[in-house]
Amino acid sequence: MSFQQPSKSLTKRDYQFIALVAGLFLILSAALIFLNLRFEKGGGDFYVHWVAARAFSVDKIEPYSGDVASRVQGLVYGTPARAGDEPYILDTPFHILLLYFPFALLSDPALARAVFTLILELALAALVYLSLRLTDWESPRLFTILFILFGIFNFYSLQAIHEANPVLMLGLIYVGIVISYYAETDEMTGALLAVSFYYWEVGAPFLILVILRAYHEKRMRILAGFVMVNFILLFITYLIYPDWLIPFLRAGWNNLRIPFGFNTFAVFADIWPAYGLLVSRIFVAGLLVMLGYEFALARSRDFRQFYWALCLSIAAAPLLGLRTEMEHLSVLVIPLALVFAIVHERWKVYGSWLAVLLLGLVYALPWVIRFFATEHFLKISNEIVFLFPPIFTIAGLYWIRWWAIRPPRVWSDLTNRK
Repeated sequence: MSFQQPSKSLTKRDYQFIALVAGLFLILSAALIFLNLRFEKGGGDFYVHWVAARAFSVDKIEPYSGDVASRVQGLVYGTPARAGDEPYILDTPFHILLLYFPFALLSDPALARAVFTLILELALAALVYLSLRLTDWESPRLFTILFILFGIFNFYSLQAIHEANPVLMLGLIYVGIVISYYAETDEMTGALLAVSFYYWEVGAPFLILVILRAYHEKRMRILAGFVMVNFILLFITYLIYPDWLIPFLRAGWNNLRIPFGFNTFAVFADIWPAYGLLVSRIFVAGLLVMLGYEFALARSRDFRQFYWALCLSIAAAPLLGLRTEMEHLSVLVIPLALVFAIVHERWKVYGSWLAVLLLGLVYALPWVIRFFATEHFLKISNEIVFLFPPIFTIAGLYWIRWWAIRPPRVWSDLTNRK
C-alpha cells in the first residue's frame, strides 16, 4: 500500500486565513486575561489548589494543612473565614492536584487565576457548543446563538467563572466521555473517567451510570484506559508524596463538618421549618429510586436512552443531599440542550417560540430573583435560585423523554431529524 498524496494542498489564502484565526484567538485570549486580572474578589476555588500546590512545591508545607486554608482565606476574604463562609480546606486527591502544579510556577496569584480563568472560559464555550452538538440536532442559527449566549452568560456559569471553579472543565470532560463512548474510543473514555473522579456532588451519578453501562457491555478497554491514567498519576504521587492519603481523608472529613453551600436537607428545612426535613428525606429517596429505575433501563437499551439517562443523572445530582455550591449548576447546560432541542424539534409550529420562551425563563429568573429579592426574603431567594434549575431540568427531561429515547418510526420523524 502506497501513501496517497492529498489531492489539494493548502493555498496561500488558506494560510492567510489560518494566520488570521490564530491572531484573533491570541488577541481574544489576551483581552480575556486582562479582563480576568480586574477581578478583585472570588477565585477561591482556584486559589485553594494554587496555594496548596505552591505550599508543597515551593514552601515544602503539607498541602492539606490548616495553614493552606488560612492563606486562601486571606486571599479571598482578606481575613479568616467567618461563620457561613467557605473555609477552603483542600479536599482534592493529590494525584488530581498534580494537574494544578503548572500554575504553581506563577508566583503572582492574580496572574495565575487570570490564566486559569481563561482556560475555564474557553472550556465553557466548548462545553456549550458541544452540549448542543450532542443532541444530534441541526438547530437554527438564531437559536444556536441564543443558546450559546445563555450557556455563557447565565447566572451559574458566571458564578463559576468568578470563583474560577473547575466544574466547567469537568462539564467539558463529561461531554467528552459521552462523545468518546459513542465513538467507541474506549481508552480515551477511561482516561477521561480517571481525571473526573472527584467532585462527587456534581458527577457521581453520571460516572456510576457510565461504569454500569461499560460493565454490562464488557468494554474492558475503558477499564484499561482508566487504570493506565490512574497508575501514572498515582505512581508520580507515590514518588513525590507517598503519605498523602491520611491527610487527604482528614481534610475531607473536616470539610464535611463545616456548614456552607447547599444541600437538599438544609434547603427544605429553611423553606419549611416544621416538616422540611421529612419532605427532603422523602424527596431524596424518591430521586434515588427514580435513578435506580432509569439506570437499570439505560445500561442495556440503545444509546438514545443512555444519553437521556446521563442527562438525568447530571440534573439530579445537586438534589441528592450532598453539599454542593451554586456554580456547580453550570453543568446543567448539558441536559438543558437536550430539552430545548427536543421541544423545538417535536413541535415544529410552536416549538421555536416555546424553546425561546423556556430559554428566556431559565436565563432570566435567577437574575430577577437575585436582584429584586427584598432583604426579608434574601435567604429563601438563594434557596429558590438553587432549587429551580435542577427541578426544571428534571421536569423538562421527563416531558421530552418519549421523543428523546425512541428511534424514528415514521417518515415524518425521519425527515424532522434531518
